[in-house]
Amino acid sequence: MLRPIFFSLVLILAFSIVEGTSHAAGAASGVKGDWDVIFTIAGQSAEGTISLDVSGKALTGTVFSEHTGKGAITNGTFENDKLACTLTFEKHESIALSGEYKDDKLSGTFATEGTTGTWTAVRKK
Repeated sequence: MLRPIFFSLVLILAFSIVEGTSHAAGAASGVKGDWDVIFTIAGQSAEGTISLDVSGKALTGTVFSEHTGKGAITNGTFENDKLACTLTFEKHESIALSGEYKDDKLSGTFATEGTTGTWTAVRKK
């Protein structure tokens, strides 16, 4: 009598794990690629680009804006549609970036030079 119930529970658990894995993989593959980004701080905006790659939970890539120059994404993580990383540059202070992936857009907050701002990104066309 317990075997059918046990088997059913195992199947439900297996499908839940597969569904959760495919969602995570789908979100990660959705984040990969090139994005147009706008950073807004103290009433000023700066446009740039971000190129993202995800491997497991590790987020890597590059970033560029006229204000900061070219930079690298370091210490990056992407999990449960949330991202966090540090943008490092040769001629600009590092930027701590956090945000989320939702509706094929990225957005969040950042901190640099003792102040905080917001950012949004849309996929490059």
